[in-house]
Amino acid sequence: MLWTVLPTQVVERFANHILDLDGETPQRLQKLEGRRLRLSLKELGKPLTICVTEHGVRLSWVDDSFVDCHIVTEIAILPELRDSANITRLIKADKLDIDGDPMLAQQLSRLITDLDIDWPEQLSQRVGDVPAQLLVNAFNRGRKRLQRFRVDSRQWVKDALVEEQRLLPARERFSQFQQDMQALRAQIDKLERYLKEQQG
Repeated sequence: MLWTVLPTQVVERFANHILDLDGETPQRLQKLEGRRLRLSLKELGKPLTICVTEHGVRLSWVDDSFVDCHIVTEIAILPELRDSANITRLIKADKLDIDGDPMLAQQLSRLITDLDIDWPEQLSQRVGDVPAQLLVNAFNRGRKRLQRFRVDSRQWVKDALVEEQRLLPARERFSQFQQDMQALRAQIDKLERYLKEQQG
């Protein structure tokens, strides 16, 4: 039991600390105060209950009282729940089961995703202005390099698959193939109409 309690307390404290860094958090918490969500992830086997209070969120593995929403899914599906358009598709595919208010999960997700934290200022308060600026600059340079690496990697894969290995068609070839297929379909439709007229 201790193996679930300690990590849960650490996650709860960390989440509430991050929420406290945004001045808008109290208003967001007020809208959700008293709402309760239970999350049953198939990989974990035990449901996690999330309760919103005026001071933050509380997490519990042993809470079995009433909740406003109970979600049964897998860890890999969680990011898809941010977009409400995915919910119906996931339910039909038996990858998601929701009992209660389906919008509550998105509202709780927005508690974190809508945070507007001045990270340079927070860093400056902890390490000083000059080290904070150096760290922010280093982070920004690293992020730009990562973005450039991702763009270069995609281009390299595209070149390798399309130009060198010829495993995928080039965009122009694919467009031409689509046009040819449409023309062929039109000819087949015309032929079918002609044959029906001849039989009739």
